[in-house]
Amino acid sequence: MEEPLKLIELNYLDRFRQHLMADDSPESVERHLRWYLEFFGGLNIRFGYDRPIVRARICADSSGFSHISELFCPPPEITNVGRMNDKGNPMFYAAYHIGTAIAEINAKEGDIVQVAQFQLPETSERGLRCLIIGEIYNAYHGTSTFSQSLFDEIRKLIERLGKKNIRALLSYLYMDALSSELLNDVSASKKDYIYSRTLSRLLLEKHPDIDGLIFPSAKIKGTSNIVLRPGAVLHKAKVVSSHIFRISKLYPYGLCDFELIKEAKGEGIDGRIIW
Repeated sequence: MEEPLKLIELNYLDRFRQHLMADDSPESVERHLRWYLEFFGGLNIRFGYDRPIVRARICADSSGFSHISELFCPPPEITNVGRMNDKGNPMFYAAYHIGTAIAEINAKEGDIVQVAQFQLPETSERGLRCLIIGEIYNAYHGTSTFSQSLFDEIRKLIERLGKKNIRALLSYLYMDALSSELLNDVSASKKDYIYSRTLSRLLLEKHPDIDGLIFPSAKIKGTSNIVLRPGAVLHKAKVVSSHIFRISKLYPYGLCDFELIKEAKGEGIDGRIIW
């Protein structure tokens, strides 16, 4: 972030957004986003996390999933197009709160949902390296979805950049907001997630050393989700709890009422969940 920022003139950037949003050709969208990523790379940090991340899956019945492997990414042969992945290219989706995780899978009242918590490395030296999208734009407007310490550092960065080159700051803020919009568009499924999954894939290609992306939730305003490469999850995340719930009532704002069906006691050496 301390390196000089490559600047796209703001009016040109605005025209680029309009043209991109009107384009639904996979080849053309990828070509435009490759050009765009010559100027934008996201906030690249390594971090430790003291709370588990949350993954939810809808179950066929109250038996739930019986093996911890079923709580991770699906195998490539059954992986369909998703918000952050192409067909046959699985990614691990999780949230920071149970309400967000349940909202993200479009759970309905009466659904049976298995919710698993995954502990990440707690120190930055062993932790995940991720791109955080949208957090600079949030901090500029005085909000944070990640951590107070990161918010403080970003605010200092914004102040320095604003004093040095206000046009570069405005351009970067626009790109951070646009990237966030592409990743968390609430109507993305109508266009087969063409913008979000292309941008996600190209960001991961541009930064082969990162474990994944953190981006604003499309379902719950003011919260963030995390998507990780399968290998990062296998090597850096551990299942620490698993519960099966029946959703009894859904409310706005990521709130819900539920009935606990059963709680896992752990897992055997073969990975079977012990209830």
